[in-house]
Amino acid sequence: MERSFEIRTFPKERFLRNKHSQTIFSSFFPPKNHLRTEYLHEDIILDLADGSEDMICVHHNFPLSGYKKAPIPFNGYYFILIHGMEGSADSHYIVTFGEMVLKAGFGLIRMNQRGCGMGEGLSRGIYNAGNSNDIDRVVKYVYRNISKNIILCGYSLSANSVLKYLGEKNRPQVRFFSAVSPPLDLKYGCDYIDSEKGKFYRDFFLFSFKDKLKRNIIRVPDEIKNLALSAESMFDFDDYLTAPIYGYRGALDYYRDCSSVKYIYGITQEGIVIHANDDPLIPSDIFENVKWSKVPNIVPILTEGGGHVGFLTKKSHDIPDGRWLNHTLLHFFAEKIGIYEA
Repeated sequence: MERSFEIRTFPKERFLRNKHSQTIFSSFFPPKNHLRTEYLHEDIILDLADGSEDMICVHHNFPLSGYKKAPIPFNGYYFILIHGMEGSADSHYIVTFGEMVLKAGFGLIRMNQRGCGMGEGLSRGIYNAGNSNDIDRVVKYVYRNISKNIILCGYSLSANSVLKYLGEKNRPQVRFFSAVSPPLDLKYGCDYIDSEKGKFYRDFFLFSFKDKLKRNIIRVPDEIKNLALSAESMFDFDDYLTAPIYGYRGALDYYRDCSSVKYIYGITQEGIVIHANDDPLIPSDIFENVKWSKVPNIVPILTEGGGHVGFLTKKSHDIPDGRWLNHTLLHFFAEKIGIYEA
């Protein structure tokens, strides 16, 4: 019998039962970011060595056992967390999970994509959905200089990037991975966000990208800039700007090459992929159509509700902060490396 994905449910707070409230609650009411105030950290600037002269900023939080009293001992593993579209290393899902893994005995790297977070102004270009070279730069830096035991975690657009990165060729530096709310088929996802159903989110992302263009955070020739500023859809924006600056013939060529759905079957690492059946940005159809039985090393989970990178539940003894996603991920990786969740 062919193995299918798991379907999980979790109790939701009365005011967080809607897919939109699950998606936007933590953005409107962000958690405090203690990673720069209560934990030892350093900021690392990395060049991308692709001829663009672009650089990115990553944040390193050291294992607590090196400087805190009576912490859980360092277990030897480091997480690399990568945010979604127009997020940053300070996005709510990054900082809450980051603090949790530090307390559980891990080390932490938070990666800003090109032009995001503290990396604004360090690059001329823009990130894309299949930025394997950027991820590889960070992974190999961590592997050579910080830890040989890496867990790679991507969210939203970067979840697609992580799946593509791991599936397109052997990546021996990565031990385990997770991908949360990935747009597995970029064209399908773009069609949805460009429809009336996705209008709210499309307008938000277009406003953010255009604002970066106007502030010269994204620096491209005037011809491309003016076309991108005229875009009224995500497809047009990718067709006018993202695709050509990465050498693609257009958005369709870019989507075909970078969609992770065709790379999943080449992944050899053990990992977990989580998606919500009511995701308001990325329909679950593609997730359900993946032949997960062909990749038994991956645990695929479809939740009944949770929105896009939301997954907020009622606070309880087991999940005191109500962040079901964080506890599920930590439990998965703790089992894999043979430790118990803190």
